[in-house]
Amino acid sequence: MRTITKIQQQKKSLHRYNIYLNDEYAFGIDEDILVKFQLHKGMTLTESTIEEIMGHEDKHLAYLMAIRYLSYRMRSTKEIETYLRKKEVSPQTIASIMARLQKENLLDDHAFAAAFVRDRMLQTSKGPRVIINELREKGVSQEVAEVAAEQYGLEQQVEKAQKWAIKEVAKKSSHSVRKRKEQLQYKLMQKGFSQEAVQIVMEEVPIEVDEETEKLRLEKQAQRALRRYERKHEGYELKMQIKAALYNRGFSKNLIDEYVDKMKESR
Repeated sequence: MRTITKIQQQKKSLHRYNIYLNDEYAFGIDEDILVKFQLHKGMTLTESTIEEIMGHEDKHLAYLMAIRYLSYRMRSTKEIETYLRKKEVSPQTIASIMARLQKENLLDDHAFAAAFVRDRMLQTSKGPRVIINELREKGVSQEVAEVAAEQYGLEQQVEKAQKWAIKEVAKKSSHSVRKRKEQLQYKLMQKGFSQEAVQIVMEEVPIEVDEETEKLRLEKQAQRALRRYERKHEGYELKMQIKAALYNRGFSKNLIDEYVDKMKESR
C-alpha cells in the first residue's frame, strides 16, 4: 500500500497533475483520470489500483493523440489505426479508442468519404475513378467509396473535364490533330473520368488546325525521322521508315504520301 502525500498541478499543462506517493513523485495523470478515481491527499493505493490508473492514463493519452490527429482534417478508420500503431499504442487500446471515436461521431468512413470526394471535386481536376482509388488507399471499402463518388455526377464530370481539356488543347504541340485527340482522350481516362463524360468532352472541345499548320508539323516530324533513319537506310527502305514514323504520329495518309513524294523528287 502506498499513500498519496501530494497532488500538484503541472505548470505547463494545467489540466494535468503530478501524483506523489510516500513523498516521492510517482506519475503524472490527466484531470479526467484524477476525477474518475477520486484521487485525493491521504488516499492509499494498492499496486493493482496504481496499474489500473496508469492503464486508464495510457488510454486517455492515446485518445488525445487521436483527437489531435483528427483536428487537422477528417480521417478514415484505417488512417487512425495506422497512426496509433506507429505511436506504439497497444491493439487493445486502439480498439477501445476506435469504439469511443465512433460512438462520439468523430470517426465515420461514410462521412469521411463523402467529404473527401467533395474536396477533390472542388480542389482538383481528378475524375471519380481516381478519387475512388485514393479512398481505397486510405482504407475505405470499395462499397463506401463508390457510394460517396455517386455525388460526382455526369454533369459535374463534364464541366470539370471540359475545363481541364480546354487548357490542355491550348498548349503548343508538334503532334498531328489525330495524335493530339488520342492523347487528350487517354489523359481524360487516366484522370478518372467516365467513358461517357470523356466522349462528351471530346465532341465539345474540338482540336482544329488549318492544313498549312498540319503540313508544317508533319514536315518537322519528317525531318526528325529522316535524321534518325538516313544513316542505316536508303531508297525505298528509308521512305517506308519515314512513312511509318509519320503514321505513328497520327498524320493522314494523303499528307504523308504528298510529303514523301516531294522528298523523293528532291533527293
